[in-house]
Amino acid sequence: MEDILNNISYLHIFLACLIVFIASLAQSIFGMGWGLIAAPLLALLDPTLIPGTIVFLGFFAAFYPSIIYHKDVNWQIFRPSILGRFLGSVIAGPITAYLIATNKIELILGIVLIVTILISMTKIGKIKQNQKNHFIAGTFSGILGTLVGVGGTPMGIIHQNNDPIMVRANNNVFFMTGSIISIIILLVADVMQSYHIIMGVMLLPPLFLASLVAKYFIKYTKNFLKPYILITCTVSSIGLVLRGLDLI
Repeated sequence: MEDILNNISYLHIFLACLIVFIASLAQSIFGMGWGLIAAPLLALLDPTLIPGTIVFLGFFAAFYPSIIYHKDVNWQIFRPSILGRFLGSVIAGPITAYLIATNKIELILGIVLIVTILISMTKIGKIKQNQKNHFIAGTFSGILGTLVGVGGTPMGIIHQNNDPIMVRANNNVFFMTGSIISIIILLVADVMQSYHIIMGVMLLPPLFLASLVAKYFIKYTKNFLKPYILITCTVSSIGLVLRGLDLI
Protein backbone atom coordinates (compact mmCIF):
# COMPACT_ATOMS: atom_id res chain seq x y z
CA MET A 1 0.00 0.00 0.00
CA GLU A 2 2.87 2.40 0.79
CA ASP A 3 4.26 2.03 -2.74
CA ILE A 4 0.84 2.83 -4.21
CA LEU A 5 0.43 5.97 -2.08
CA ASN A 6 3.92 7.20 -2.94
CA ASN A 7 3.00 7.23 -6.63
CA ILE A 8 -0.19 9.29 -6.15
CA SER A 9 0.01 13.10 -6.06
CA TYR A 10 -2.24 15.35 -3.97
CA LEU A 11 -3.63 16.89 -7.17
CA HIS A 12 -4.49 13.39 -8.41
CA ILE A 13 -6.42 12.65 -5.20
CA PHE A 14 -8.17 16.05 -5.20
CA LEU A 15 -9.39 15.69 -8.80
CA ALA A 16 -10.52 12.12 -8.19
CA CYS A 17 -12.45 13.23 -5.08
CA LEU A 18 -14.15 16.04 -7.03
CA ILE A 19 -15.19 13.65 -9.81
CA VAL A 20 -16.55 11.12 -7.32
CA PHE A 21 -18.50 13.80 -5.43
CA ILE A 22 -20.26 15.07 -8.57
CA ALA A 23 -20.97 11.55 -9.88
CA SER A 24 -22.35 10.40 -6.52
CA LEU A 25 -24.51 13.51 -6.31
CA ALA A 26 -26.07 12.68 -9.68
CA GLN A 27 -26.62 9.05 -8.64
CA SER A 28 -28.43 10.05 -5.47
CA ILE A 29 -30.62 12.59 -7.25
CA PHE A 30 -31.52 10.73 -10.45
CA GLY A 31 -30.94 7.08 -9.53
CA MET A 32 -28.36 6.96 -12.33
CA GLY A 33 -25.43 8.96 -13.63
CA TRP A 34 -22.67 7.48 -11.50
CA GLY A 35 -20.87 5.61 -14.27
CA LEU A 36 -21.70 8.17 -16.95
CA ILE A 37 -19.79 10.86 -15.06
CA ALA A 38 -17.22 8.95 -13.04
CA ALA A 39 -16.05 6.44 -15.66
CA PRO A 40 -14.84 8.79 -18.43
CA LEU A 41 -13.37 11.43 -16.11
CA LEU A 42 -11.56 8.95 -13.87
CA ALA A 43 -10.38 7.08 -16.96
CA LEU A 44 -8.81 10.28 -18.31
CA LEU A 45 -7.22 10.89 -14.91
CA ASP A 46 -6.06 7.30 -14.37
CA PRO A 47 -7.04 4.56 -16.88
CA THR A 48 -6.08 1.80 -14.44
CA LEU A 49 -9.11 2.69 -12.30
CA ILE A 50 -11.44 1.28 -14.98
CA PRO A 51 -13.49 -0.76 -14.33
CA GLY A 52 -12.36 -1.98 -10.88
CA THR A 53 -12.54 1.19 -8.80
CA ILE A 54 -15.65 2.45 -10.62
CA VAL A 55 -17.52 -0.76 -9.85
CA PHE A 56 -16.26 -0.84 -6.25
CA LEU A 57 -17.42 2.74 -5.62
CA GLY A 58 -20.64 2.14 -7.53
CA PHE A 59 -21.86 -0.08 -4.70
CA PHE A 60 -21.40 2.69 -2.15
CA ALA A 61 -22.82 5.37 -4.47
CA ALA A 62 -26.12 3.46 -4.55
CA PHE A 63 -25.99 2.09 -0.99
CA TYR A 64 -27.24 5.09 1.01
CA PRO A 65 -30.00 6.06 -1.49
CA SER A 66 -31.11 2.41 -1.47
CA ILE A 67 -31.68 2.58 2.26
CA ILE A 68 -33.60 5.84 2.03
CA TYR A 69 -35.84 4.93 -0.90
CA HIS A 70 -36.21 1.14 -0.53
CA LYS A 71 -39.90 1.46 0.41
CA ASP A 72 -40.63 2.71 -3.13
CA VAL A 73 -39.03 -0.28 -4.92
CA ASN A 74 -41.21 -2.23 -7.35
CA TRP A 75 -39.95 -5.74 -6.57
CA GLN A 76 -41.95 -7.35 -9.36
CA ILE A 77 -39.75 -5.74 -12.03
CA PHE A 78 -36.62 -5.66 -9.86
CA ARG A 79 -36.27 -9.46 -9.72
CA PRO A 80 -35.99 -10.11 -13.48
CA SER A 81 -33.72 -7.07 -13.82
CA ILE A 82 -31.22 -8.35 -11.27
CA LEU A 83 -31.29 -11.85 -12.80
CA GLY A 84 -30.36 -10.24 -16.11
CA ARG A 85 -27.63 -8.25 -14.38
CA PHE A 86 -26.10 -11.48 -13.11
CA LEU A 87 -26.14 -13.08 -16.57
CA GLY A 88 -24.66 -9.96 -18.20
CA SER A 89 -21.89 -9.74 -15.61
CA VAL A 90 -20.90 -13.36 -16.18
CA ILE A 91 -20.72 -12.73 -19.94
CA ALA A 92 -18.66 -9.57 -19.47
CA GLY A 93 -16.05 -11.00 -17.06
CA PRO A 94 -13.67 -12.68 -19.53
CA ILE A 95 -14.22 -9.92 -22.12
CA THR A 96 -13.12 -7.31 -19.58
CA ALA A 97 -9.97 -9.28 -18.78
CA TYR A 98 -9.13 -9.43 -22.50
CA LEU A 99 -9.68 -5.69 -23.06
CA ILE A 100 -7.44 -4.77 -20.15
CA ALA A 101 -4.73 -7.20 -21.25
CA THR A 102 -4.77 -5.69 -24.76
CA ASN A 103 -5.00 -2.05 -23.56
CA LYS A 104 -8.30 -1.47 -25.35
CA ILE A 105 -10.42 -0.57 -22.34
CA GLU A 106 -10.20 3.21 -22.93
CA LEU A 107 -11.27 2.92 -26.56
CA ILE A 108 -14.22 0.67 -25.72
CA LEU A 109 -15.28 2.90 -22.83
CA GLY A 110 -15.22 5.97 -25.09
CA ILE A 111 -17.27 4.25 -27.78
CA VAL A 112 -19.80 2.92 -25.25
CA LEU A 113 -20.25 6.39 -23.78
CA ILE A 114 -20.68 8.11 -27.14
CA VAL A 115 -23.36 5.58 -28.10
CA THR A 116 -24.95 6.11 -24.67
CA ILE A 117 -25.11 9.87 -25.24
CA LEU A 118 -26.65 9.45 -28.70
CA ILE A 119 -29.28 7.12 -27.26
CA SER A 120 -30.09 9.55 -24.45
CA MET A 121 -30.72 12.27 -27.05
CA THR A 122 -33.02 10.06 -29.12
CA LYS A 123 -36.72 9.70 -28.50
CA ILE A 124 -37.58 6.07 -27.83
CA GLY A 125 -41.14 4.86 -27.84
CA LYS A 126 -42.83 3.58 -24.73
CA ILE A 127 -41.52 0.15 -23.75
CA LYS A 128 -43.88 -2.43 -22.30
CA GLN A 129 -43.19 -2.96 -18.61
CA ASN A 130 -42.99 -6.73 -18.37
CA GLN A 131 -40.53 -9.16 -16.82
CA LYS A 132 -38.99 -10.11 -20.18
CA ASN A 133 -38.05 -6.53 -21.08
CA HIS A 134 -36.67 -5.84 -17.61
CA PHE A 135 -34.60 -9.01 -17.82
CA ILE A 136 -33.17 -7.87 -21.18
CA ALA A 137 -32.41 -4.39 -19.81
CA GLY A 138 -30.75 -5.93 -16.76
CA THR A 139 -28.61 -8.19 -18.94
CA PHE A 140 -27.27 -5.33 -21.05
CA SER A 141 -26.70 -3.30 -17.89
CA GLY A 142 -24.70 -6.19 -16.45
CA ILE A 143 -22.53 -6.43 -19.56
CA LEU A 144 -21.79 -2.71 -19.76
CA GLY A 145 -21.58 -2.21 -16.00
CA THR A 146 -19.00 -4.95 -15.57
CA LEU A 147 -17.14 -4.18 -18.79
CA VAL A 148 -16.59 -0.44 -18.32
CA GLY A 149 -18.53 0.51 -15.19
CA VAL A 150 -21.36 2.23 -17.11
CA GLY A 151 -24.56 0.19 -16.89
CA GLY A 152 -27.15 2.93 -16.48
CA THR A 153 -28.35 3.44 -20.06
CA PRO A 154 -30.39 0.22 -20.45
CA MET A 155 -32.12 0.93 -17.15
CA GLY A 156 -32.74 4.52 -18.16
CA ILE A 157 -34.40 3.35 -21.37
CA ILE A 158 -36.65 0.77 -19.71
CA HIS A 159 -37.69 3.24 -17.00
CA GLN A 160 -38.02 6.37 -19.17
CA ASN A 161 -41.79 6.72 -18.73
CA ASN A 162 -42.07 5.37 -15.19
CA ASP A 163 -42.66 7.25 -11.95
CA PRO A 164 -39.38 9.07 -11.06
CA ILE A 165 -39.72 8.14 -7.38
CA MET A 166 -39.99 4.44 -8.20
CA VAL A 167 -37.19 4.70 -10.78
CA ARG A 168 -34.84 6.30 -8.25
CA ALA A 169 -35.60 3.56 -5.72
CA ASN A 170 -35.39 0.64 -8.15
CA ASN A 171 -32.24 1.81 -9.87
CA ASN A 172 -30.31 2.48 -6.67
CA VAL A 173 -31.14 -0.96 -5.25
CA PHE A 174 -30.42 -2.49 -8.66
CA PHE A 175 -27.00 -0.84 -8.97
CA MET A 176 -26.07 -1.58 -5.37
CA THR A 177 -26.83 -5.29 -5.83
CA GLY A 178 -25.44 -5.34 -9.36
CA SER A 179 -22.15 -3.84 -8.18
CA ILE A 180 -21.68 -6.72 -5.74
CA ILE A 181 -22.22 -9.18 -8.58
CA SER A 182 -19.77 -7.33 -10.85
CA ILE A 183 -17.13 -7.14 -8.11
CA ILE A 184 -17.31 -10.91 -7.62
CA ILE A 185 -17.06 -11.52 -11.37
CA LEU A 186 -14.09 -9.12 -11.71
CA LEU A 187 -12.33 -10.83 -8.80
CA VAL A 188 -12.83 -14.23 -10.44
CA ALA A 189 -11.55 -12.83 -13.76
CA ASP A 190 -8.49 -11.42 -11.93
CA VAL A 191 -9.38 -7.89 -13.04
CA MET A 192 -10.03 -6.41 -9.58
CA GLN A 193 -6.67 -5.73 -7.92
CA SER A 194 -5.60 -4.29 -4.55
CA TYR A 195 -4.92 -0.91 -6.20
CA HIS A 196 -8.58 -0.59 -7.18
CA ILE A 197 -9.72 -1.33 -3.63
CA ILE A 198 -7.22 1.04 -2.00
CA MET A 199 -8.15 3.90 -4.33
CA GLY A 200 -11.81 3.10 -3.81
CA VAL A 201 -11.50 3.33 -0.03
CA MET A 202 -9.64 6.66 -0.33
CA LEU A 203 -12.48 8.07 -2.45
CA LEU A 204 -15.30 7.02 -0.12
CA PRO A 205 -15.47 10.28 1.93
CA PRO A 206 -16.55 12.55 -1.00
CA LEU A 207 -18.93 9.84 -2.16
CA PHE A 208 -20.67 9.63 1.24
CA LEU A 209 -20.72 13.42 1.55
CA ALA A 210 -22.52 13.71 -1.80
CA SER A 211 -25.08 11.10 -0.72
CA LEU A 212 -25.79 13.03 2.46
CA VAL A 213 -26.20 16.47 0.86
CA ALA A 214 -28.03 15.32 -2.30
CA LYS A 215 -31.48 16.05 -0.83
CA TYR A 216 -30.61 19.75 -0.72
CA PHE A 217 -29.84 19.80 -4.45
CA ILE A 218 -32.80 17.83 -5.84
CA LYS A 219 -35.11 20.78 -6.54
CA TYR A 220 -32.34 22.77 -8.23
CA THR A 221 -30.73 20.12 -10.38
CA LYS A 222 -33.57 18.36 -12.19
CA ASN A 223 -33.23 20.51 -15.32
CA PHE A 224 -29.88 22.12 -14.59
CA LEU A 225 -27.50 19.20 -14.10
CA LYS A 226 -28.40 16.88 -16.99
CA PRO A 227 -27.13 19.10 -19.87
CA TYR A 228 -23.79 19.55 -18.12
CA ILE A 229 -23.53 15.82 -17.50
CA LEU A 230 -24.02 15.13 -21.22
CA ILE A 231 -21.58 17.85 -22.31
CA THR A 232 -18.89 16.69 -19.89
CA CYS A 233 -19.40 13.06 -20.85
CA THR A 234 -19.26 13.87 -24.57
CA VAL A 235 -15.97 15.77 -24.36
CA SER A 236 -14.31 13.20 -22.11
CA SER A 237 -15.58 10.28 -24.23
CA ILE A 238 -14.10 11.80 -27.40
CA GLY A 239 -10.84 12.23 -25.51
CA LEU A 240 -10.88 8.56 -24.48
CA VAL A 241 -11.48 7.40 -28.06
CA LEU A 242 -8.65 9.60 -29.38
CA ARG A 243 -6.30 8.37 -26.66
CA GLY A 244 -7.38 4.78 -27.27
CA LEU A 245 -6.44 5.23 -30.93
CA ASP A 246 -3.09 6.79 -29.88
CA LEU A 247 -4.04 10.09 -31.54
CA ILE A 248 -3.37 12.14 -28.39
